[in-house]
Amino acid sequence: MLDILIINGTVYDGSGGIPYKKNIGIKGDRIEIITSDEPPASKLINAIDLAVSPGFIDIHSHTDFSIKDNPKAESKVMQGITTEVVGMCGFSPAPVNENYFADLMDYFTNTVNLSEKDKLQWRWKNLYEFYEEIEKKGISVNLAPLLGYGTLRIAYSGFSNKPNLLLPEQQRKILYQIEKEMEAGIWGISTALEYPPCSYCDVEEIAEACKIVKRFNGIYSTHMRNENGKEVFTSLEEAIKVAQISAVNLEIAHLKVAFKEGWGKAPEILNRIHQERKRGIEINADQYPYPAWGSSILDFLPKEMVYKGINYWRNYLLEKENRKEIARFIKNNLNGPEKGMGWEGIIIADTKIKNNEVIVGKSIHELSIIRKIEPEELIIDLLIEKEGYVKLIIFCMQEEDIKTILKDSLVMIGSDGRAVSPHGKFANTHPHPRYYGTYPRILGKYVREEKVISLPEAIRKMTYMPASKIGLKNRGQITEGACADIVIFNPQSVIDNATFESPHHFSSGIREVLVNGKLVVERGKLTSSLPGVFLRRK
Repeated sequence: MLDILIINGTVYDGSGGIPYKKNIGIKGDRIEIITSDEPPASKLINAIDLAVSPGFIDIHSHTDFSIKDNPKAESKVMQGITTEVVGMCGFSPAPVNENYFADLMDYFTNTVNLSEKDKLQWRWKNLYEFYEEIEKKGISVNLAPLLGYGTLRIAYSGFSNKPNLLLPEQQRKILYQIEKEMEAGIWGISTALEYPPCSYCDVEEIAEACKIVKRFNGIYSTHMRNENGKEVFTSLEEAIKVAQISAVNLEIAHLKVAFKEGWGKAPEILNRIHQERKRGIEINADQYPYPAWGSSILDFLPKEMVYKGINYWRNYLLEKENRKEIARFIKNNLNGPEKGMGWEGIIIADTKIKNNEVIVGKSIHELSIIRKIEPEELIIDLLIEKEGYVKLIIFCMQEEDIKTILKDSLVMIGSDGRAVSPHGKFANTHPHPRYYGTYPRILGKYVREEKVISLPEAIRKMTYMPASKIGLKNRGQITEGACADIVIFNPQSVIDNATFESPHHFSSGIREVLVNGKLVVERGKLTSSLPGVFLRRK
């Protein structure tokens, strides 16, 4: 007898082909049968008038830094996400080297707010050990981790306060660690060349690391050195050069054209990607469907100051004359985050130290008026008050470029977000709405309402395409013998409800979500099931 039989649904199998009417029988964690019959089953799910598709695969996720506090991964599974590819933008929870632990915590300031208790427990010497522990405790989604090259570089060379090339012995240890992690099931590496210590790397250093990744048929995901205006083209060439040298499978993270001087150039970027694809380079990109990115308040400081660490720049900013100097720098910096859409376009998403003043959710413009100071002075105050941990939402993209990128056949969907929830630790944060709404937004706004792409194509970009990209076998497709990661949704009502003003809202239209044959969402409600696993590359 089957465990679950899904009947009367319209099946979108992930291939991008024509949907069809069939019943899907599940036994254990696998799809046992696809049939027109109704064999006996312990549980019947009637999917009449609904779409049945493979579970969505988030090709670019940061849930590795929230899963310990949110094992149910609510904001992700309620979108229909069943697998997350994590360890992005150079950040991964491990490896941790005790000799450089303080450096690692300094590095993490740019991405995660760890309590002192968290820091005491943050001691995993290998990345795979972190995921083995998380898996044992129980998680609702599958996790396919990459090794963050920034975390890795710090483990063997520290967090230098100025650009540094690796010593031969340091590079040897880094390459050995990559090999060991890949042998244990990790899927590849990631960089964020915009931020130190990855920004210290030249093409040759990254290419050497990618040669190890290539040996294991892994993937290299890169947050490029610069996504702004014309600089994005130079950054893309750097990423391509790494792939040309190493022959690695290349993923361009959260592809965008930021700030007005670059608007309208998406076709040129995509043409360049297609040129390399035709020449044999395995190159793809991912995208989230929003006109704003998430970033850190540290982006306002001179890079050489950030390199020197929190203790240096915090003490520096406490001096009156130094404050004036940095305020002038922020005002005159032509590449400052506010130069895109103004101070009104920068929203505070989260801070490290909470007090009675409610600043989360306010724009820099709004808060500067409340405090009666110039925006540049406010930035400096926040840097000191919040010890560098202020997460920002920055508006900088235009809708036409978003649509152009979405339509491209080499582009997949990725949230660039963490699994959070409207309650508990994350309730008082103000996350980017992509944490809750990326996939339903594609299905509702861009498929049903604006018809930018078809429903079969959208599902392909969310399922089979990312599974094929990283080499996930038996996921991302509905076929007999495949893993029973399935989402059932209403194509006529699915939509995101999270907004920039009020982000903590689950999406509508996602009715059932199965992970490894177990329901994590049933009738639109979360269950208590934690069937997710640490997916190991084979």
